[in-house]
Formats: sequence, C-alpha cells, structure tokens
Amino acid sequence: MPFAAYPLAFGVQQAFEGIVWLGVAGGSEATIAIAGRGFLFFSHLFWLTWVPLSVWMIETVPTRRRAVGVLTLLGLLYGLSVSLPSLLIGDWLDIILVNRSLEYSTTLIYDGYVGRFALRMVYAALVVGALLLSSDRRIRVFGALVCASLVVTYAFFAYAFISVWCFFAAVLSVYLVVIVVRDSRPAVGIAG
Repeated sequence: MPFAAYPLAFGVQQAFEGIVWLGVAGGSEATIAIAGRGFLFFSHLFWLTWVPLSVWMIETVPTRRRAVGVLTLLGLLYGLSVSLPSLLIGDWLDIILVNRSLEYSTTLIYDGYVGRFALRMVYAALVVGALLLSSDRRIRVFGALVCASLVVTYAFFAYAFISVWCFFAAVLSVYLVVIVVRDSRPAVGIAG
C-alpha cells in the first residue's frame, strides 16, 4: 500500500505545478508563490522521506530494513534542511521560465559550501538508493527506471532539473500502479 500512494502524491504535486503555470500565464505572483511552495514541499521534503519510508515499510530482510531506516531518517533531515528555508522565507524560492520549462531556483543553507551537483547526488543516493536496496525485485526495477530518468533529465534538461525529473518520476509511477493491481488480484486456483 505505501507504493500505491505514489501516483496520487505525484498527481497532487503535478497539480501544484499546473497551478504555477496558470499563475505564470496570468501574471499572478501570489499564485506562483503558493503553488510553487506546494510543489516544493513534494520535491524537496515529501519524496526524500516517503520513498525510503515506503521501502522500509515493506522490507522483510533485517539488514536491508535497517539500512533503509537510516536512509529514511537521513532523507527527513536532509529534506527539512533543503525545504524549510525556501518554504518559509519568501525570497528563497524563485520560479522562472527557462526554455518553456519551469526552474525552481532555491536558496539553500548549503550555498557557498556545497555545489548543487553534489546536493543532487545526495538526494539521488537517498531516494534511488532506498529503492535499489529493496529485496523486492520489482521495486529495484522501479529504482533503476527512476535512476535512468535522473540521468536523462540531467543530460538533457539540467536547466529545469527539478520540474522535469519530477514529471518523469510521475510518469514512471504508472509502473507501480501495475504492480499494485497485479498484487491485489485474487489468486485463481483450480477447483478439485
């Protein structure tokens, strides 16, 4: 069930981005600011915590479960450190249009100390790492797909990395719908 929430959460996140687009089209700074922070909540905090937590909730192998538990705690702490300032301080989030895509330009407490590429790698290690640590092959496949989408996004859409990678991940969450539907079907037995 924790993975069944992914498409819904991505849907809400993408709805926030749709509202940002409406704010851009209508020139409404207030709409952009509010909806942008809604999107940012998901991209910078929710996924960093929910992905490892969802793996932890289904993991049955004790060593993997402990490792994913550590990633869950680290994801929560890292997520709070990268999201709270931009959520609470008005000018720490600037959303700009770049090549017909949205760039969520955030000021981070790490600025001047750690480069953005390194921060993105920490994010990827927490999210993708949790998926790849799962003992469930289907979740590892999903992790590999998310990792591939990260590479494609960074290679071709680095100018709007957050927005585009979240979009790809939302599309990939359909894979999880297939898993959930298959797992929820009753087993068909042969009557004797």
